[in-house]
Amino acid sequence: MRHTLPLSLTAALLLAVGTGCASTSTQAPAARTGTALAASGTAAPLPTLPMTHTAADRAVRVLPNRMVLVAQRVPTAPVVSAQVWIKTGSLYEQEFVGAGLSHFLEHLLSGGSTRTRAEAESNAILGRIGAQTNAATSLDTVRYYINSTAGNREEAVALLSDWLQNNLIGEAEFEREREVIQREFSMGQGDPNRIFWKLTQKARFHQTPDHPGAHPTIGYLDDFLAIDRAQITDFYRRMYVPNNMVAVVSGDIDPQATLDQLTELWGDLPTGELPKLQFPIEPDTLEPITVTGHAGIAQPRHRLLWKGVELGSEHDYALDLLAVILGQGESSRLTQDLREDLQWVTSIDAFNYSATWGAGFFGVDFQPAPTPDRGEGQAFKDADLITTAVRAHLRALADQPVTDAELARAKRRVLSSVLKSGQTAEAVASRVAGDIISKADPDYMSRYAQAIQDVTAEDIRIAAAAVLPPEGHSTIVLLPADDDNPVTAMDRDADPPATADAATRDFDLDNARLIPDLAANLDDPAGRERSYGTDDTVTRTLDNGLTVILRPTATVPAVSMQLYTLGGLLADDADRAGVTNAAYAMLDRGADGRSARDLAAELESLGATLGAGSGNNTAYVTATALSDDLDAVLDIFSDVVLRPDFDDAEWQRLKPRLLAAIDRRNDRWVGELRSSFKPRYFGDHPWAHEPLGTRDTVAALTAEDLRAAYDQRLAAGRSALAVVGDFDAEALLPKLEAAFADMPAGEGTFAPPSASAPPTGTEIVATEKPVTAVQIGFGPGIARDHPDYPAMRVLSRLISDFPAGWLQQALRGEGPGLVYAAQGQNITGIIPGYFAILFNTSADTADEALRRALAVVERAKNEPVADDQLQRAKAKTLTEEFLGKQSNASLAAEAALNHLYNAEATSGDAFLAQVEALTADDIRRVAQTYLNDPFTLILTDQPDAIRAEAATVSAAE
Repeated sequence: MRHTLPLSLTAALLLAVGTGCASTSTQAPAARTGTALAASGTAAPLPTLPMTHTAADRAVRVLPNRMVLVAQRVPTAPVVSAQVWIKTGSLYEQEFVGAGLSHFLEHLLSGGSTRTRAEAESNAILGRIGAQTNAATSLDTVRYYINSTAGNREEAVALLSDWLQNNLIGEAEFEREREVIQREFSMGQGDPNRIFWKLTQKARFHQTPDHPGAHPTIGYLDDFLAIDRAQITDFYRRMYVPNNMVAVVSGDIDPQATLDQLTELWGDLPTGELPKLQFPIEPDTLEPITVTGHAGIAQPRHRLLWKGVELGSEHDYALDLLAVILGQGESSRLTQDLREDLQWVTSIDAFNYSATWGAGFFGVDFQPAPTPDRGEGQAFKDADLITTAVRAHLRALADQPVTDAELARAKRRVLSSVLKSGQTAEAVASRVAGDIISKADPDYMSRYAQAIQDVTAEDIRIAAAAVLPPEGHSTIVLLPADDDNPVTAMDRDADPPATADAATRDFDLDNARLIPDLAANLDDPAGRERSYGTDDTVTRTLDNGLTVILRPTATVPAVSMQLYTLGGLLADDADRAGVTNAAYAMLDRGADGRSARDLAAELESLGATLGAGSGNNTAYVTATALSDDLDAVLDIFSDVVLRPDFDDAEWQRLKPRLLAAIDRRNDRWVGELRSSFKPRYFGDHPWAHEPLGTRDTVAALTAEDLRAAYDQRLAAGRSALAVVGDFDAEALLPKLEAAFADMPAGEGTFAPPSASAPPTGTEIVATEKPVTAVQIGFGPGIARDHPDYPAMRVLSRLISDFPAGWLQQALRGEGPGLVYAAQGQNITGIIPGYFAILFNTSADTADEALRRALAVVERAKNEPVADDQLQRAKAKTLTEEFLGKQSNASLAAEAALNHLYNAEATSGDAFLAQVEALTADDIRRVAQTYLNDPFTLILTDQPDAIRAEAATVSAAE
C-alpha cells in the first residue's frame, strides 16, 4: 500500500531529487511503496497484445512493445496531467551504482534537445501552453510530468513523449546540468531531511553494503563527476525502452482520444532488451547498529529502524495498522504515553515502508523534549530512556493486544485516507502509474482499503512478534552540528566490507511480468464507480455577521470545512509574536467537556482531521470528514471554535511542542534564509516574524493569556466559513446557522498595522550551514485586493517560470548552471507585501548570480515584453489558477480568503478576464512601479568570499 510516512522520510522517498524547484501549487502524492520487480521464475503467459480495456472514465492499453498506457478522466477542473514513469531509479544503476546516473539523466531529459526540436523550442511550447513541468528520481522510479489546461492535452503528451524517446543529450546541456546538480549537492548539505534519510540507508543496509539501496539517490559527488556523456547516453538507451515504462494521462479529457494519441506516439517503438538485475539476499534479521550524523539543526532527531517486509507479503498490512496504532494520530499509544503523559518527546511517529524490490523497514521517529533548564548548551531528555519505553510498548503487544477501538480507529483512518485521495489530476495520474508498477493494479488502493478491514488484532500481535523484536533495531541519530562536529558529508565509505559469497536474487524489470495480473485486475470492477459534479455556490450571512459559503461537489465522498478570521500574525503586537498561533493551537486541547484525548479519539474513530493555527493575515480552524460523518464532525468543530477550555495543564503539554517547532524553523537553509530576511526587511512590524512567533514570547505565555487573546480575536463579522464537498447545501445551511448562532459578532473590520518603509542595500549573514543562498525583496508591493494583482501575478510568471522564465533561464539555462533552486513570487496579504526573488548558489558564484537576477528585473522594467513571452506568462498564470482549484480544501480556502481579503473583484471569472486583457505596457508599468529599491540578504558559510558591493556582514540570528 501507500504507507503514511513521517514528513522527512516522505520528502526523501517521494521528492528525492528533482530537476527544479518543487511545485507549491499542487499537493504532493502519497509516498511510493516500491516497484513491481518480479523474482525470476516461470512467467505466466502474456495476454494477446495489444490488450485494451475501457470503462466509463478510463481506457487502458498494453502495446505490442509491452508499454502500458492509461487515460483517466478526472473532470474536477479543466486541467490535464501527462506523466511517464520509468523503472530506473538509483537501485537499478548496475555498474554505475552510487553515481546518481538516473537522477543526472532525469535532469537532461526533462526539456532537453531532441532529434525533432531544440531545447528552446520545447521551452516555447511549454510557455505557450502554460505548463507546469518537472521530474523526480527515487530509489526505484523516475517520473516526468507536464501539467496544463485540458485544451493543451495533445501538445503536452506529444512534448513529453518526444523528450523521452528522442533526446540528444547534447554536450552543452550535459555540462550545464552537471553544474546545476553540484548546486543540488551543496543544497543537500543544508537540508537535514536529506542527511537523515542517507543515514537511514546506511543503517538499513550495513550488513549488505553492496546492496544498491545503501547509496543515496543523488549519488556521491566524486562518482557523479566521473560520469561522462557516453556513459549516460548508453544508460539512456539501455533503460528508457517501452517495456520498462508506464504512461498515464489524467484530467478533463476524452479517454479514448487520449489513448489513441498515446498509441500513435509509442506504438511503433521496438521492445528493448532490459538488463538482468541481481540484488544480494539479506540476512533474515537486521543486526543492530547505531549511525550518527550532524546537521545544522537546533534539536536532535532519532530513528529506531527494524528490517520490514515486502509489499503485500505476510504481515505487511498488519504492520501498516500497527504503525497507526503506535504512532500516527493524537490518540496513538506512543503519542499519548511519551508525548502527552510523560512529556519526554516533542514529537513521535511510527511508519511501515514496504517495497517490491526487497524487504522495507519499520521505524519509530522521535525528538527528545528539552530539559526545563535551557541554559548554555541545551540538554534534552535521555534518548535511551525513550528508546526503552518504545521497546516496552512492543513487548506489551504480546500480552496486551490492540483493543477493538484501536483497531477500528486505524482501519477507519486508512479508509478515510483512500476515500479522500484523488482530488487532483496530478495525484490521480501518480497513483495510477505507481500502483500499476507496484501491484499491476490501477485500483489497488480501493482494494487495499477493503482488504485491510480483514486484519485482526491477533494478526497484528503475530506480525509484531515476527518482525519487531524489541532489541532488534538499528538507531539513527542526527545531532546539531558545531565546530567540533561539522555537517556530515555523505561520502562513499573508503573500504566497505564486501558481502562474502552472498546469495543473490534475480529481478526482471520487464512489463511482461505485470501484464497478466494487470489483465486480471482490470476485469475486476472493484472500486471503479465514481461520480463527479458541482452545484452552484451558496453564500449566506448569518445574523451575527458570519459569512457562510457552501459549494457542493461530488468529487470524493468527503467534506472540507474551513473557518478563517482576519488578523493572524497581524493581530499580534510586535513584542507578542506567536500569541495568536498559540491560542488557536490550544483549541483541540479540550472543549465543552471533551478532553484533548477525548477529541482525538472521537475524531480519529471517524477518520476525520481537525487543525487550527495562524497565518500572516488570518487565523483558521479546519476540518475534514467523510460525508456520512459530517454532522458528528460539525458538532466537534463548533465546540472547538466556540467553547474551548484553555486548560493550564494542557498548555504545559503543548508549549514544548510549539517551542520545538520554533527551533526547527531554521533547520533547512530556506527557513534560515526567510527568518534572517524578514526581521531586517520589516523591522518592528509583526510580519518581521513567522506566525509561530518567537521562543521568548511563547515560553512566557500563560493559558489565561491565550484565552484573552482568543476571545479578543474571535469575531463572526471578521470571519468566513467555507464548506466544500459531498453534501446537500439546503440541508446543511440550517445546521450551520444553529451551530454558530452563539459566535460573538465582534467588529466587522480589522485595522492592521502599516509597515514602515523597507530598507535597501545588501547584507551578508553568516551561517553554519554549508550553503550560500540569496533573497531579494522589492517593495512595498500591493495588497491582495489591489487592482494590479492580476498584472503582478503575470509579471511573477514572466520572471519566474520553470524552465522558461527569465530568472530560470538567466541562472540555470545560460552558460554554467549557477543555481539549483530559483524562484520569484509576489508576497501579498491584506496589507502590501513585496516581490521576492530567492535562489541557492555557491559562494564563488553568488556575485554573478546576483548580478544576473537583478538584470532580469531591469529587463522587466525597461524592455518591451515580446508577445510570445507575454502569452507564456498569461498561460502559466491561468494554468496555476485552474490547478489550484481542484481539491475540496483548496476550494474552501480560496472562497473564504477571497471574501475576507475583499478580493472578489480580482478572483474567479473576473481574474481570468483581467489576465487575458493585460498588455505588454501593463506588465512593464507594474514592474516599474513595484520592482524598485531592492534589499538583498546573502546567507553564506563563506562571507569573506562574497564580493557584493556596499554589503554589511552580520551573524545569523
